[in-house]
Amino acid sequence: MNDYKLSELISKSLSGNLSGAEESNLSDSLRKTSTEAQSFARLSSIIQQSVCDVASDEGVIENTGEQLSEIAKERLRKSIRAARSSVDQAGAVESEGAADSDGTLGDLAPTKTLYFEGTPELSGSSQDVAVSGPRHFAGSDELPEDSRHAVSRFTITKKIGEGGLGTVWLARDEKLKRNVALKEMKPGAVDSAKLWKRFQREAEITGQLEHPNVVPLYMSGVNPETGLPFYAMRFLGKKTLLDAIREFHAREESSRDVIQLHRLLGVFIDVCQAIAFAHSRGVIHRDLKPENVALDNFGQVLVLDWGLAKLETDGEIASRFALSGDLDDSAVAQTIQGDVVGTPLYMSPEQAAGAMDDLDSRTDVYGLGAILFAILTGYAPHEKSSRSKSANTKVSEFLEAIAKGETPRPSDLNPQVPRDLELICLKAMDKNRYARHESAQELASDIEAWIAGKHERQAKYDTMRMAGRDLKSRLCVQMRQLITTTQFMVELPPIQGLLASLNADDGEYATWRERLSTILLALAKSRTNLTGLSYSQISGDKINELVRIERSLQDLSNIRSLPQSRLRRGAASTFHKTVLQQFPGEACIDLDFSTAGQVRVVCGVPVFDENSEEPFGLVVAEAEISNFVQPEIAISGGAKDRVMVIDDRSQVIFDSKSPAKYATTDVNAHDVVDRWEQILATPVGEEYIESDREYYASGLMFPQNHKTIRIVLQVDSES
Repeated sequence: MNDYKLSELISKSLSGNLSGAEESNLSDSLRKTSTEAQSFARLSSIIQQSVCDVASDEGVIENTGEQLSEIAKERLRKSIRAARSSVDQAGAVESEGAADSDGTLGDLAPTKTLYFEGTPELSGSSQDVAVSGPRHFAGSDELPEDSRHAVSRFTITKKIGEGGLGTVWLARDEKLKRNVALKEMKPGAVDSAKLWKRFQREAEITGQLEHPNVVPLYMSGVNPETGLPFYAMRFLGKKTLLDAIREFHAREESSRDVIQLHRLLGVFIDVCQAIAFAHSRGVIHRDLKPENVALDNFGQVLVLDWGLAKLETDGEIASRFALSGDLDDSAVAQTIQGDVVGTPLYMSPEQAAGAMDDLDSRTDVYGLGAILFAILTGYAPHEKSSRSKSANTKVSEFLEAIAKGETPRPSDLNPQVPRDLELICLKAMDKNRYARHESAQELASDIEAWIAGKHERQAKYDTMRMAGRDLKSRLCVQMRQLITTTQFMVELPPIQGLLASLNADDGEYATWRERLSTILLALAKSRTNLTGLSYSQISGDKINELVRIERSLQDLSNIRSLPQSRLRRGAASTFHKTVLQQFPGEACIDLDFSTAGQVRVVCGVPVFDENSEEPFGLVVAEAEISNFVQPEIAISGGAKDRVMVIDDRSQVIFDSKSPAKYATTDVNAHDVVDRWEQILATPVGEEYIESDREYYASGLMFPQNHKTIRIVLQVDSES
């Protein structure tokens, strides 16, 4: 009998349409024909029997169309592979498989399908675990939700995680005696061909990404007891990057160690390197978040959950699948336009908008920026905005807000975020994809550069901080000297002599005035920071200067006693009235803006009439703020940094980097000091030490009137 006639009889036999004579003829021919024909007959029987078996099980036929489900296909493929393997090893069809006792081919199909090699501990016998087909138990009530037993080389211990598609179990590998994480598809998802394919792709992609920071996959398959696909991977423990971030931000701000921040940034760099490697292989993760980064206590970092990954068509892995003819079955499940893929709290604008065609490596860069945002603030980028929404807010409205809203700023949630780190984060999370980092590697390099530069910046900052402390100390000394000078003036004999002779006609007034001018002139020449010395009478709300010594604005060595025509007469200021109310000998310090082009530190002491014991007037010592501060900056070592003095109205009254010779008050601190709000919130007696290592600030409070000035130093980045 020729091959064509033989194959026709085999087909008729499988469908049950052979006559008695044809059955006898077929049996005789199979005994006499070639081993190839016998193998063909057996394999045909296997296919027929397997189709009949799986078609009779629940859930094997898709709801749409007369196609086998993925479970059925998997069973069929394994049956055929097992049979072919048996045929190849034997070299011929075994006699009992050629025909049954009555001459039919019903016994050609094997009664067992091998899935895993069992162990005595698990299967109860030393024989291989074999079943006629995997049993689907979707919705079964036989086992508790959080525990079950798998007949395989793995012993399930407990559930350690759960997602939308699969459940992750802690399992014991009985062969290698080690713990593994075993991810298994949920029973309720196994009927969906799309979800089955997505689970399969997750395992395939994970297995292809061999990188120290990508979770290694040990094996994958279908559990013969449950019919559920699974894959086993390395188990690090339950700790994730999210746990580490929460631990860091749960600490008091003052106890947060810089080293801990650097460790988190080191983990972030490892994640960037893993994603950069995946991008080099043409894989986009699309669901980056701290929960998908596993950590151990010894620095190991693993990126998990590649279930939503996308393959770029020109990538290495996609090309490999294409060459094997399995691209359609091994690429990531394609998402129809308008679907949303990812976790909303960490989602990029293009993901929230459902623009699936726009998702590329820069979408993962946004996800990395979102992880960095969480490290810096303790919150997911869109967490605050989600909490601000009402309970009735639709998911679509929240996603629209992500797609169209402004990029959140880390400093809005944590004012202590280093500014340079914030800029890196904001660049990675820019709404416009083209404005983000070109690659995950570039983002990692920026973080590495920040860490490396931070040591040099820290050294500069420490030097500046010491200079700032010294400057504050020296300014305190200068103020005490100003007070001492003023108190010395009030004790001079010409003060009372001039007071007593004020209304005399015998010329004593001119004599006493000349004597006082001579003493004050000598005093001003000995104190180079003094700008003016004066003695004034206060009568009601009027002030009448009796003597004034003034230093020239153009030539600081030119000091003169002003003639009476240049003496100040007019309304007394609040400062003058406050001084007059002080306890005898008590000094009051304030800032004076009455002289054009200058801001002066003024110190006054009241003068009492010795005879009437009534307040008469006051003596005042004045120092122009530039002359007061500039010499001390040079001595304290802060000349290379920017030094500003700011009053309690937030006006910059001195700026060492200002081109103007004398300070003006038309510059507001909010416009020139990035962290002024934080500095202003610091108590005057405490230091402001910035985590960004750019600004240092301290404050001084004037006696009596409780007014303050802030000394602010800024690191010179060019030094």
